[in-house]
Amino acid sequence: MMTRFAHSMTVAALLAASPALADGQAWSIVGARTVETGANELDLSAGWPGISASYLRGVVPGVNLGARVSFAYGVEGLVRAVVPGFTMQALVKVRLLDAERLSLGLVFEPGPFFHFPSAALSRIGLALPIGLRVGIATSSALSLAVLLDVPMWVEFGPSGGFNIPILTGLGLEYFATSNLGVFARLQVGPTITPSGLAELTLDGRVGVAFHF
Repeated sequence: MMTRFAHSMTVAALLAASPALADGQAWSIVGARTVETGANELDLSAGWPGISASYLRGVVPGVNLGARVSFAYGVEGLVRAVVPGFTMQALVKVRLLDAERLSLGLVFEPGPFFHFPSAALSRIGLALPIGLRVGIATSSALSLAVLLDVPMWVEFGPSGGFNIPILTGLGLEYFATSNLGVFARLQVGPTITPSGLAELTLDGRVGVAFHF
């Protein structure tokens, strides 16, 4: 009896001393929380507009830097533009607030993209996405995220120009362990094109992430 009591008290003390267990994990995939200084995050995802591999590293408290490589089959999420290509992006993630179950952060993900409608034609541009992340930890294993992104992009050439998407949506992440999580996210909205017209844009994906 005394052994069970002592074990129960030890578990309770560990839970009380660990905000990551009481208020969700200390890192987040689609939310606002960052990996700690010196730690790493690798995630793999698939959906629309492509398949991606991303890497982040904690450089100082609350700031992650990294890179993403994507094989894309849609031009910057435009639903009508099914064109193969690839994208390379630098990743910057900054945690602004972490108050118990609620967290707030910003992301900036610039990089060039290349699409190939035909063997003789290419579409080249520069993506300049910026986004807001609001994370809500519902338990030690489950978190929600409210997503607001303005993934601006410039296409070069005579038919190019500056495009302004405005995407809103939600993310969901489930942590099987403190170092392994799965996630899903969906955002939708218009892209304001250089002509002034709005085109339907979608960003939806599922994936897995590793913390190490």
